[in-house]
Amino acid sequence: MNMKRYILFFCLSTLICLNGCFQDDTTLATDASRVGEINVQGLKDTSMIAYAQPLELTAEVAGFADDELTYAWYIYGGQYSKNSEGYRSHPIGEGKKLSYPVELKIGSYTVVCEVTHKASGYFTTATFNLNVTSDFSQGFYVLKETADGNTELDFYNHLKKTTNNDLLAKVLEAPLAGEPRNLSTVFQKTHLDPATATSTHATGLFVAHGDNGCVLFNTTDMSVMFDRTNLQYGEMEADEMPYAMVTFNGSNYYLSNKGVATDRCYDDWTSEYATGQLSLPTEAGASGLIQSYNLYGISYWSQNEHCLMRTTTEYGVFAGCFKIDYEEDYTGLRIDWEKAIPVTSGWNYIDSENTIWYMFDVPGEGRYMVIIKSVYGKKVKIEEVRLMDPALHIAKAEIIAGRGKENNVIYCIDDNRLYRYSVTEGSETSLTFDELPGGNITYLSNLFYGEEFDFIVVGVQNGDKYTMAMYGIAGGQPAGTPVHTFTGTGEVKKVCYVIPYNGTGINSSPFTRYPDPPTIPY
Repeated sequence: MNMKRYILFFCLSTLICLNGCFQDDTTLATDASRVGEINVQGLKDTSMIAYAQPLELTAEVAGFADDELTYAWYIYGGQYSKNSEGYRSHPIGEGKKLSYPVELKIGSYTVVCEVTHKASGYFTTATFNLNVTSDFSQGFYVLKETADGNTELDFYNHLKKTTNNDLLAKVLEAPLAGEPRNLSTVFQKTHLDPATATSTHATGLFVAHGDNGCVLFNTTDMSVMFDRTNLQYGEMEADEMPYAMVTFNGSNYYLSNKGVATDRCYDDWTSEYATGQLSLPTEAGASGLIQSYNLYGISYWSQNEHCLMRTTTEYGVFAGCFKIDYEEDYTGLRIDWEKAIPVTSGWNYIDSENTIWYMFDVPGEGRYMVIIKSVYGKKVKIEEVRLMDPALHIAKAEIIAGRGKENNVIYCIDDNRLYRYSVTEGSETSLTFDELPGGNITYLSNLFYGEEFDFIVVGVQNGDKYTMAMYGIAGGQPAGTPVHTFTGTGEVKKVCYVIPYNGTGINSSPFTRYPDPPTIPY
């Protein structure tokens, strides 16, 4: 009898437990639990021109009535980077539809859409990137020589597919004096904001011109940040020839025949009143041939020392320059540096390996290719010196462009035809351009920026008129018809891409333990 009671008690207890579990499940299936089903659609990364059209969009959430949800919009980053305490610091709108006047400084921002379920109070967020630009802050700059031998700039906005030609005649009322020597993009350059007299950052465009002239333009509005009268704390020596200014990792490097000077890009390391002026350059004088090297600096051809040099840093600060030597057990061909005439340089990245190369002509011998391999955790030295087969087109071509990523190849133009040289195999392939205008090909480069685009850029000259054509790349060769074409007058010397950028890791990732491709070519 007692045993039957125990069995009955056990069965009743089991039923009560099961019923309790069932009740817990039904409790979870409430309106509050549906918050996990809030999926915000209709938001995507976008670019806007400051003080132009407002940012207008609508958040779409399926499965809920409009009166079940509330919407709030916030923004952070860009000009708000230093004074944000969480993403709610700067609200910009309420409601399902956002109409926000983009009255912001140039830069990269993040917009947050916060959707709240009224009945439960639970919320979720969705974000997208807003890149705020100006008419000059994102696109392609063309450095060109005018018919009378001076320096001018054209600008192509690839987002709107519009061209603004002869910029310097408009913003300076005249081209820069003398022939163009170099063009380079400088990210996060420190300078004083004339409106507030406090330190700020912007993407700069460095133009070297004439015998020893240079100007660093602010691509926000094409105002002059610096020229040779105020670039350095001290007076620039009369015989100093500026070559370039480039960004690598968290530093901007200025290179001249007097040596190298640097400044930092980090907001947190910049005084509120930092001017952005540079100390006098030191170490070995440079040239216009500049590439990356390893995680700690860049490499360059020293015209003064007639050798390849590299920079280095200690705790993120410039710590000098050193000659690039051969591998310790190197037994291969060597180049006579004193006789070497620099031709060009490039950087190929593929499968986590960086191939940095320089080409030189040695009179009476031919064209040499000096190859440096840079891989994380290994010493970086000259790995190979290759005397190019004189039968190859690349051995005599004057227009040469390295393939920045995905293929270990180099392009060249010889006799107005395109060829691709395999660095790995030492062989050459003839390629063609579809729908390229007739004329003389005078310019070639591989331009890319992160994952946004990757183009073979070719310039065709017809008298005083040029046509630029930008091709996508598939299998290491031009793919289909040009993605972009635009025209101008003058002779093209170089094309650079600019964009507002708030980061600090330009081109350093390929040299890390977990590498990614380069950010932008030099």
